[in-house]
Amino acid sequence: MVGPSLINSLKTLSKEEFVKTVRDGRLDKGMQSFGTSQQVMDNMDHLYAYLKGRSDGAITRAKVEPLNK
Repeated sequence: MVGPSLINSLKTLSKEEFVKTVRDGRLDKGMQSFGTSQQVMDNMDHLYAYLKGRSDGAITRAKVEPLNK
């Protein structure tokens, strides 16, 4: 299932709105809820930072690598 780009949405969404969108989804726009995904919820700050950086143009290319904890 593919929904609208969160990269474009982050040009206008606040962090709180982003978290609500990811947690609750936007079924009317084709985005499922990720509120029950512990992995997504545990990494929300990282996800927001990456997508916000892409949205703002601060990150133009990236190689996604696992986060070592």
